[in-house]
Amino acid sequence: MKIGFVSLDHLRSWTGITRLIDRIAQAMTVRGHEVVIIACAVGATCGRPSELNYPHELIEINTDSETGIAEARGKLMASGINICAASIGSSQLSLMPKLFRGTGIPWVHGEPADPRVFVYERWNPYVHYGTIYSCAAVQVLLKEYVPYYPLPLQSRMTVIGNPAQPPEKVDFSHRREKDTRTIIAVGRFNEEDKRFSVLMRAFALLTNDFPNWRLKLVGDGSFMEYYKIMAEQLGLCRGRTPGRPELIIFTGAVSNPSEHYNSADIFCLPSFRAEGLPMVFGEAAAHALPFVGFSSCTASKALITDETGVLAEENTIEALSEALRHLMALSPEKREDLGKAAQRLFQEQYSEDIIFDKWEKLLMDTFENWKGLEPDSEIWTDELLSNISSEVLNENTEIVRLQCELAEMKRNYDTLEKRYTALLGQFQNAAMRKKKR
Repeated sequence: MKIGFVSLDHLRSWTGITRLIDRIAQAMTVRGHEVVIIACAVGATCGRPSELNYPHELIEINTDSETGIAEARGKLMASGINICAASIGSSQLSLMPKLFRGTGIPWVHGEPADPRVFVYERWNPYVHYGTIYSCAAVQVLLKEYVPYYPLPLQSRMTVIGNPAQPPEKVDFSHRREKDTRTIIAVGRFNEEDKRFSVLMRAFALLTNDFPNWRLKLVGDGSFMEYYKIMAEQLGLCRGRTPGRPELIIFTGAVSNPSEHYNSADIFCLPSFRAEGLPMVFGEAAAHALPFVGFSSCTASKALITDETGVLAEENTIEALSEALRHLMALSPEKREDLGKAAQRLFQEQYSEDIIFDKWEKLLMDTFENWKGLEPDSEIWTDELLSNISSEVLNENTEIVRLQCELAEMKRNYDTLEKRYTALLGQFQNAAMRKKKR
């Protein structure tokens, strides 16, 4: 089978989604499939990054204009692709129906994040749902995400997590005996999602009680200077004072963070909610690191247990600080036990063989069973979403906008009506109790 993978970042940067697509593509090639990377040139690009030296065919398309989309359709049809997968976590998702319509190629949509954020906070949920209705199948990262979608979509969903890295060789004796200990966080320096500033403030509350601990932030992004200024203000940049060590380390972008994981003692994901199933969880687990995160983040709550780490139950700096304190106060042997449990969990549930088997099955089953979707297909059972899906496919954006505004008004009205009914009931009950007295 010839499989296409749509990516927004393969001509721009090396992101978590880029790495995921690369790993799945490599696995499908090893299993005997042909693979094509469909790289969207969205806005200014920097050319093909040097890291992407795999043997797959690369098709560059431009979705910035109707002419570009039409040319892209022609490239897809000429490529001989049987099926495509697209994991897109931005408004570019709404271009996928236009891209695949009329090509005869089914596409599988991969939801890369917590749907509560991408559907309810950043984009119009009805456009998002309507767009997904035009695909042949939907992949979500955790079973906990499925209830956030309409029932007609749930019936076409498959839960496939991100593949864990194979276990690393960890020098536990060195971890036990070393003098300086490290909390590590890895990711894009994007405050909206990652909340590294919360981790920095939480760590600053602990430095007096744990003077031999350091915080290491691995990554880069637009908030780098902001974080460095904050580190100064929090007193974490002590190395500029003679005789006082740096308490925070910024590594910048690294292509292979393994050495940083190996030198760490605790992994922290300070995101409140935006994550789907971060690749960094699997990387940290491969290096047998115990976890700390917020319970409001679905991925953290699903993966962090009493056996693998500590959850902060409230979205506060103080709560995260106390969760970190709990692990920092443990013996190295106790943290080692938690890290090994995290390593076992990921290998049992997210090993590469397990995840790649699921992806291959989803792609092959979808291709074999796909008969083509049109707006009047029997699977489109919800009237509102059917109408919006129809207009998305027909590229009638003005009707979609009006339908979405009406739908949101109705949703807000229903919410207010429920609230009014609840308050009215409370008032009547209070009045009855007062009358009886």
